Amino acid sequence: MKQLFSRRMLCMCCAALALSAMQPTLAEERRGLDGSWGGAQNGLTAQVIIVGVKVIGFYWRGDYLDAQNAKFSSNGDKLSFSFPGGTAALTRASDGVATIDVNEGGNVTRLNLRRD
Repeated sequence: MKQLFSRRMLCMCCAALALSAMQPTLAEERRGLDGSWGGAQNGLTAQVIIVGVKVIGFYWRGDYLDAQNAKFSSNGDKLSFSFPGGTAALTRASDGVATIDVNEGGNVTRLNLRRD
């Protein structure tokens, strides 16, 4: 019985250590850009949907456009990508808040976005 108790305690300790080691990873994911970001200002609506390192959805000027060439900053707080007609840069400002700068032939539009 004593030996069984020791093995059980060892397993529980290992599980606790594994969970505590995962905490920074979970916090980093929350700080990143993964998820859906959206907002509307001055008659314009934008949405950016990010999964991992891919932009799987970009809504701009009433349509979903193909996003290509996604590049993240080294700290993961900024994402730039191109789309037919321009480029965009999404920058995380704080938890749940970001800005997007959309450049269409030299005309830059900035919108505030929130994590959905």
